[in-house]
Order: sequence, then C-alpha cells, then structure tokens
Amino acid sequence: MAWLLHNWYGYLRIRLSGYSPERFLNLCSAGGIEIWNLQYKNGTYEFYMTLKGYRSCKAQVRKAKVRLRILKKLGLPFFLYKNRKRKLMFAGFFSFFILLYVMSLFIWDISFDGNYRYTDEVLTGYFKEQNVRYGMYKKRISCDDIEAGIRNQFPEITWVSARVSGTRLLVKIKENEVLSSIPPKDDSPCDLVAARAGTITKMIVRRGVPQVKIGDTVEAGQLLVASGVPITNDAEELVRTDYVHAEADIYAKTEYHYTNRINSLHQVKAKTGKKKHGYYLKALDYNLTLLLPSKRDSLWQYTMEERQLKIFEDFYLPFYLGKIDGEEYVTYERFYTEEEKNQLAERAQSQYLENLMEKGVQIIENNVKILDNESVLTIEGNVTAEELIGQTKATTETEGEQIPDERSGNDD
Repeated sequence: MAWLLHNWYGYLRIRLSGYSPERFLNLCSAGGIEIWNLQYKNGTYEFYMTLKGYRSCKAQVRKAKVRLRILKKLGLPFFLYKNRKRKLMFAGFFSFFILLYVMSLFIWDISFDGNYRYTDEVLTGYFKEQNVRYGMYKKRISCDDIEAGIRNQFPEITWVSARVSGTRLLVKIKENEVLSSIPPKDDSPCDLVAARAGTITKMIVRRGVPQVKIGDTVEAGQLLVASGVPITNDAEELVRTDYVHAEADIYAKTEYHYTNRINSLHQVKAKTGKKKHGYYLKALDYNLTLLLPSKRDSLWQYTMEERQLKIFEDFYLPFYLGKIDGEEYVTYERFYTEEEKNQLAERAQSQYLENLMEKGVQIIENNVKILDNESVLTIEGNVTAEELIGQTKATTETEGEQIPDERSGNDD
C-alpha cells in the first residue's frame, strides 16, 4: 500500500550534504516527514522522500544548515508532466482504466468450495438454469436467492454461503455426511434362492425354513430358504403355514471364468524427439491460437494448460491465457513381447478381481494362462471365491398369515 501511495502522489531521490545531516534526519523524524532507503555514500546521504515531505522540510534545512539535491523524480505526477504532450498515450491510459472499471461491474469467475457429492459441473448447470452465468451484471445477483435455491434443489447440502468479491462469485457449501433418508424395509413374503451355483460353506438363517445344509452343492435359482413356516399344535399336526420375508446369510464357494482375446499384432507410437510450443488467448467465445498444425504425415499429441488472467486476488478478467505443448509421434506395428504379454495378463487379472471384490466377493484362489497362436493372444483366468449367494424371490403361494417382523418395533 505504501508503494502505491508513493507512486500516486510522487516521490524524490535526494542527496543530503552540509553542516549537520544527522540533525536534519532527526528533525525530519520528529516532524513526521517520511524518509526511507537511507544510504551513506562518499560522505553524503542518499534517500527517498515524498514530494509533500520535500515541500515541507524548509525549516529543517535551515536549522541543520544542509543542502538537498534532487537526483530523480519518480511517480505518477512526474510521469504525467513529462508526457503531457502525448495525447494518444493519455487517451489509451484513461481508456484502459475505464475498461477495467466496466469489467469490474460483471462476474467473470464462479468458484465453489466444500462440494464433494455435487461436482462443479452439476452446480454450474443449475446456475445456468437460474440465469446465474459467467459475465452477468453483478447487481442482478441476489446471494440470498442463490443460497435458498441451492438448499431447496440439493437436499444433501445443509449449509451454503454465497457472496460477491471483486469480479468473483464465491459459493461455500457444506454437505450432509449422513444419508437424509433410509429406504423402507421390505417385509413382503419371499423365498431366498441361489444367485450362483456353488457349494455351501456357511449358513446363518434368521427367518424362514432352510432347505439346504453346509456342504450341499446348489445350482443357480435353487431354493435355499423357504418363506413358508409351518405352524403345528401340541400333537405336531399342521395347523397352517405362515409366510415370512426370508432372511439369511448363506455363503458358498463359487467358480468364475473369464477370457480376453487380443490381437498379437498391435500399433505402437514412438516419439521422434521433435517438439513445438504455442500459446493461445481466449476471450469470451473467441480464440486466438499461435500454433500452426504440422503439414507432414506424422502424428502430434498436444497438452494444454490454461489459466484465467487476474489483476488482484479477486479481480478476475474475462481473458484466458493458454500454453500448448506438442510432441511428434510415428506409428508402426509389431508383436507383443513376452514381458508385455505377462503384463497384459496381470492387468486383465487385476481388473477382473477388483470388479469381484467391489461386489463383496472374497477371493480364495486365482490363476491365469496365456494362449498364443501368433495372430490372437488369448488370456484365460479361473477364480475360486467365497460369497453371499442368497437373493430374494417373491413367494407364489400366500396361504395362511403373514408374520410381521418383530424387529420393526410394532407393538399391539
């Protein structure tokens, strides 16, 4: 801030000499006259002083019997005086500040903070639907309406704060870490059947009548736990059958097989070592790119890095400066090496196992083999796993009485 004020009002580079320069410096300090960057050179002092301070230090000069010599005149007043006859420069200078003022009346950047479940793209899309856009007039923005609208549209957002700072619209968000609603429990009568074929390894039955036991081999779709619960009297005679929502954790050892076929001859890209760089300027919907494409029969890959221009921390401009880096490639065909074949097999195996584990499948054993017939590379894998195989199936017979779940908390 001091640097800005010095340049705005003007300042001088002074050389001090005479009878008592130290007394002059003390008198200036006592009188509140600002002096900075004081240096002692060849028996004299040199320092910077404001233009206002220079005009008000005559009394201190007389008392200390010193001389002040102006070495440099710096700052805006001297610059304007020196260039007072350059009308076009002044016109451009003031036009620039007018342009900055006009741009400061609009929003050139929308920033979100604290959003994880809802991405910036989702929130920006919602803003566009509400006519809150990049480049809109700041006075048309109602932060209270934005906050209320976000809370109503996105129930998982529990707190939101919107404010305009400079040419930016800053939106801070806090999302609910706990699910707002729990799906209702399904108590309709149903059986539990096998989702996959396998051998039963563990059973925990909570409701229903088990139809298999540990060690049994079951097929996909086979009944595991029946929903019909027989009700007998003291003579063990069947009185009725009540149908419940079967519940059980039934684990089984299962088998998985997968096959991937890949062409042995594949295309490879190699760098030639040639590079080129360019820049582009983007303003609103217009682009100016300073990188010409190659006319040779070669392949170029480009990476782009872009940043929005700003004057101050929150004073963004509607201009983007980007850098383009290009590398030349050539392509040719060759067969996979033995090392690459092993890497492909490991990658296929890893991806397949990862997909299984995401579904809660516990891997017991896995192996993979590679078959190569020159033109096609075949990767075959076998996986032995343990997993929950029970899945619900609606009961077709509904005789008798449906038993409510005692854990639901319903009391007579």
